[in-house]
Amino acid sequence: MQNEIYIVAGAAVTALAAFVTAKITTGIQLDIARLNAEKDVKLQKDRLHDDRLKNELVVEREKLDILHRTLSRIQLENSQTMSYFQSQSNMNVESFRARYLDNCERFHESMAIVDIYYPKMRDDLYHIYGQMNIFWGNQENLLRTDIKTNPDGWSSLLCKVLDAGEEISKRTRNLKDEITDRARKLKERIDNFSR
Repeated sequence: MQNEIYIVAGAAVTALAAFVTAKITTGIQLDIARLNAEKDVKLQKDRLHDDRLKNELVVEREKLDILHRTLSRIQLENSQTMSYFQSQSNMNVESFRARYLDNCERFHESMAIVDIYYPKMRDDLYHIYGQMNIFWGNQENLLRTDIKTNPDGWSSLLCKVLDAGEEISKRTRNLKDEITDRARKLKERIDNFSR
């Protein structure tokens, strides 16, 4: 009977050891699984965060491109060259005003981008808008003034048009330089994501 007690005790100790080992092994496996799951979740969150940032950079770069092209067009439309073209083409007032409204629409597209992405550029853009109104107002009066009957008035208006055009050109050049610098920095950040 003693042998049977030893056998039962040995079986109980073996079962207890197996149970404790299984419990420890299961706990370790659960800890490893939890750590792996947490690591996977963190990696996925980091990947999603990086993708979101990269997409935001791409969108911002597209907006910079639109802003640069729009400012270039505003610069051209408010230039000495355009004033000369309009003066030489015998443009009627309705066509002139329609062109002015198209120019304003471009400006408002630029303003939307600046308000959303680059509020520091806002003051410069509003200064450009003020100069655009001076340019177009004086250009319309210039188109209505006959140089033969009113040479002094015509010259005065032309000077105002040219001064406003030069101020617009200067401000747009400065903004385009800022845009170019920002686009370069964005490209570097996008390139860093690709590595």
